[in-house]
Amino acid sequence: MKYLALIFIIFIHCSPKKENELPISIEGEWIEIYEDTEGIYDWSGLKFENDTAYRISDFGLVVKGAYSIVENRIITDELDGVLECTILNLTEDSLKIERNGEVNQYYSRRLEYDKDLKINSISISTYKCMDLCWEFDYRLESDGIEVFNGKYNTQTLGIRKGKMEDKLLREIESLFKWSNIKRLNPERVPIAMDGWLIEFDINFNDNESISFSTTDFEIPYRIKPIFHLIQNHLKKKGLK
Repeated sequence: MKYLALIFIIFIHCSPKKENELPISIEGEWIEIYEDTEGIYDWSGLKFENDTAYRISDFGLVVKGAYSIVENRIITDELDGVLECTILNLTEDSLKIERNGEVNQYYSRRLEYDKDLKINSISISTYKCMDLCWEFDYRLESDGIEVFNGKYNTQTLGIRKGKMEDKLLREIESLFKWSNIKRLNPERVPIAMDGWLIEFDINFNDNESISFSTTDFEIPYRIKPIFHLIQNHLKKKGLK
């Protein structure tokens, strides 16, 4: 029996352990820091979750590949080969890595959470594109009251009023606290020449407002989940 116990101990000791050389876990979302931090709202970034590394962008999460930690190196198995970078510094709030002489710094997206951020209203207007997209106006108030006005390519044309269920409203409110909305610069939100044109008007806190136009693929990374929840909600209600 003592030999079995010894073999078990040796097996545990020799088995590879992810992040066994790092002081803290690297898992989570990391947003890249650029020099022009006041002018940029959505950065590219990195996300490490379970065994997979992702790249963050306004297009959403893009899978980089499986990753592992060996000492102070991140090794990622990507489509174009195995990539390796060195962790120069890692804390709960910051990450600095180096690859081929290029140094990139990131901060933890946890720092963007604002527990006091509150939605007053979200207004969305969409426009048809080559007869494919659906055109509507939509407004959601903080108490869940919503107004939909279907204009083109929708199952429901004209104005429909209702009230969003509390569970979905709470989910949107929670996502909004992660929106980093105060840093959004409307002039820096990308908009493509072709695509589904969408206009946002968001009122929050003490009657602060921000408006911006974009296309569906370029919706800022932090706002995109909110838009998708509303979009799916309208489809389930038979308005699309």
